[in-house]
Amino acid sequence: MPARKKKAAPRRKRCVLCSGPNDRKVGDVCSKCMGTGSTGAKRVAESVRDRIQGTERGGFICPYCRCELSWENIKTSEIEVTIYVREKIYYCPSCRGFLGVSSWHTEG
Repeated sequence: MPARKKKAAPRRKRCVLCSGPNDRKVGDVCSKCMGTGSTGAKRVAESVRDRIQGTERGGFICPYCRCELSWENIKTSEIEVTIYVREKIYYCPSCRGFLGVSSWHTEG
């Protein structure tokens, strides 16, 4: 009779900070490294959030390709919907991902 191979046990997730076992079901950082209150991981998460939203000085980050953007290098495309309505589409210069749109009416 041929010997059956044992199935390998599923790999346990490791914490990306301490390389210890990750006891959380979601995320890459274990609960010991996550801590409570004002931890380094929380400060980094808040800093990244602020850069994505553009509230931190120095620009914001494209949510698709993580390229750093500013109002000086962001690309736009302007469309005249009707005689009185214009729209401007904002997109990333590196991946051309859609970032937003503004629309306004002009007086005729």
